[in-house]
Amino acid sequence: MNQHPDIPLDEWLSGEGPDSDIVYCTRVRLARNIEGYSFSPMQEPPEATALLRTIQQALQPLAKNRDLQWIDLEQEDSFSKQTLVERHLISRELQMSDRPRAVVVDEKGRESLMINEEDHLRLQFFRAGMQLQETWRAADRLDDEIADLLPYAWSSRLGFMTSCPTNTGTGMRISVMLHLPALVITKEIEKATTAIAEMNMTVRGLFGEGSHAVGDFFQVSNQRTLGESEDQIIENLGRAVESLVHWERRQREEFRKSPLYIEDQANRAYGVLERARILSSEEAINLLSRLRLGRLLDLIEEPSLADLNRIFLMTQPGHLQTRSGRELHPGERDRLRAEWVRAILSGGAEPQPE
Repeated sequence: MNQHPDIPLDEWLSGEGPDSDIVYCTRVRLARNIEGYSFSPMQEPPEATALLRTIQQALQPLAKNRDLQWIDLEQEDSFSKQTLVERHLISRELQMSDRPRAVVVDEKGRESLMINEEDHLRLQFFRAGMQLQETWRAADRLDDEIADLLPYAWSSRLGFMTSCPTNTGTGMRISVMLHLPALVITKEIEKATTAIAEMNMTVRGLFGEGSHAVGDFFQVSNQRTLGESEDQIIENLGRAVESLVHWERRQREEFRKSPLYIEDQANRAYGVLERARILSSEEAINLLSRLRLGRLLDLIEEPSLADLNRIFLMTQPGHLQTRSGRELHPGERDRLRAEWVRAILSGGAEPQPE
């Protein structure tokens, strides 16, 4: 991670998969703890280190068979950890924690095992588009394999024991990341998210808990983990997401009938991105959102969705700094971001690290 590689575009950003015009990806997260160890927030450093070693040793055969990489986060620089956050492979809490911790990842960004976050293990699984059942099946398979190697903390009455009571039971949070620019533009988004909340779902921003909805991205996930089976949780979330997808498509169809406003917004966004010399991360993502909507409505021909997804990921702060090989102050990042976007949109070579 510290050698500034050409960072791959994770599979969940492929722009493929069911309903991928609106649904970026599906994620399943399972919270698990190991018998005999204190919950992570209660650990002293020696116990945290011992837990880390126990998990690493137990998972070695599995990691080798599945070609997973172990990353010791205490050894990573700040912008490499930020890159993992931007790829959604670790949480902000794990990034900022001062306890011994690690993450196990696959090269396609489809699997991530966070170790010593709020729980001992947080298993994450990603699939492009709307794939609730497929993502859950992948999570369930690996979860069973790990359960054969490590003894989970389990209660016959409550289910999986977790650090936070809101995760007890199945320990499962399943979420879908959606791009909802039409609902934002028409000011229907508050009504839509309120309706989803009434279905006992949580709506959050791009980076989950505590983040805001930059770039018209929203994450919808289940609130309950206790008292419902995994199949019930998936069914309920599926209904909520389908209603949002239908709502967004209905608004987009209205724009197709009167496209001038969106065509104008998309071309304005393209003009700024093509010529700007300074771009903040939030401004870039918001402009890319308008550009993506125009592209999906066939109001502009370029850039491709693949290029838009690549710009979306590679212009975030951690990725810019990882490619540069050093920490950049905000002004340097904003300059390099604009340079990088101009190069991609013009079809030229990507800027190389200085």
